[in-house]
Amino acid sequence: MAREARDEGVLEGPDRRSVLTRRRFVNATVGAAVVSAGGTGAGLAFGSTDSVVTGGGPAHSSGSRTALSVADLRSSGGPSPGGAVRRHVLTAKTATVRLDSGREIDAWTYDGRLPGPAITATEGDVVEVTLRNDDIGDGVTLHWHGYDVACGEDGVPDLTQHAVAPGEEFVYRFRADQVGTYWYHTHEASDPGVRKGLYGTLVVTPREAQRADRDGGGEQLDLTLPVHTFAGAVVVGNRDGRAEHVAAPGTAVRLRLVNTDSDPHRVALTGTAFRVAAVDGRDLNRPGRIRDVGLRLPAGGRYDLVFVMPDTAVALVLDNDRGTGVSLHPDDAGREPRTEDTSDWPELDLLRYGAPSRLPFDPDAADREFTLVLDRAVAMVDGRPSYAQAVNGRGHPSIPDLLVVEGDVVRFTVVNRSLETHPWHLHGHPVLIVSRDGARPSGSPLWMDTFDVRPGEVWEVAFKADNPGIWMNHCHNLPHAEQGMMLHVSYDGVTTPFADAHAGHG
Repeated sequence: MAREARDEGVLEGPDRRSVLTRRRFVNATVGAAVVSAGGTGAGLAFGSTDSVVTGGGPAHSSGSRTALSVADLRSSGGPSPGGAVRRHVLTAKTATVRLDSGREIDAWTYDGRLPGPAITATEGDVVEVTLRNDDIGDGVTLHWHGYDVACGEDGVPDLTQHAVAPGEEFVYRFRADQVGTYWYHTHEASDPGVRKGLYGTLVVTPREAQRADRDGGGEQLDLTLPVHTFAGAVVVGNRDGRAEHVAAPGTAVRLRLVNTDSDPHRVALTGTAFRVAAVDGRDLNRPGRIRDVGLRLPAGGRYDLVFVMPDTAVALVLDNDRGTGVSLHPDDAGREPRTEDTSDWPELDLLRYGAPSRLPFDPDAADREFTLVLDRAVAMVDGRPSYAQAVNGRGHPSIPDLLVVEGDVVRFTVVNRSLETHPWHLHGHPVLIVSRDGARPSGSPLWMDTFDVRPGEVWEVAFKADNPGIWMNHCHNLPHAEQGMMLHVSYDGVTTPFADAHAGHG
């Protein structure tokens, strides 16, 4: 049974400067009938967008605290020794993009490309990206999915910045101290924005790996493969259908899989044993060699698969469709690859994969605990009555913020009472998976920024509150977020000058 929050009390949250919008007026004066999270019937919800729950911790931190604006939580300083400043300019624009199959897509793009330009850095570099908007009428931002930037760089409209309107620009800057596979996308009207093509990849490689390459390391093939669906056409990287690559036997191969869709994908690798080296950009501890298994990749999630290229072909199969994915050929590339039927392969359970290791904090000694019950409910969403994708019976922005204090260990339970999968995504922090349906992980510690909560499941996760700000905490099925399934994790004393009643609207 899901753990109940230790304190269900509601209190007034941090002071936020905002104007009385029509949405807020309607929300405050009309209210809506909502189904309660405990299933005890219906009632009237007059949810204030400034309310918070404390999760059993104090309402305010001890001692005096000066209010801190997210506008001041910006990255500063230069690269680490040996690093560089990597500058990019991305222009959001509508474009007609022709896929390899000849199919044309009416897309929203960064720089007229699908996906947007790949951003790469070496550990310790500074990444500086100027975002310009040519003609995306809804406005655009850049959210660095899974990358723990300072809050002011997080790219959430009406929360960490204003959306970039046509003719405007905004500069993002952060030091790339976090190695791994990530991606970026708009967070303004993200459905339809991401669905129509406003996404790209971010990869940060270790500095010691750069030195090893320079000193004559063996052959390597490193492929970043975002997966995206355009009106039924699945694009892997920048190709629909099957992409072909050549890799000599003995080549160290890394496939960086990025799910940019709102639904999970099933992936399988045929022709070789492999390791899942990293999940959501974080390395696993002692991942073992596996084969003949399927992998479920959550919406927004990333897996790094590594193997040594054999002298026969290898195929990455997507959603059991042998015509979609990637084929790797050895030097004798003319040989037809043997692509197996992977539909009956068992699914790898990442909670039992790899080896345990020491944790940086004790999740059983949490300072605050919260419970999020996910279900459908009649609720107000952006000031309108709706059959919402709800959290604890409420829709955004009426869902209370989760209040934390810097230094807290925070634990929350996610209960899925609906008939749909909800890929849960917290901005600004990786979460440690504590349990699934009451069972603790027996493998490597699993740090994720997006985890799939399937129908009927109960997940417990924990994180260290070490990145001050006001952070989105939402379902990354983006239509679900649009329909109300999002809220904030709010640090005590942090305010925003950008707030609106629909702050962070997906």
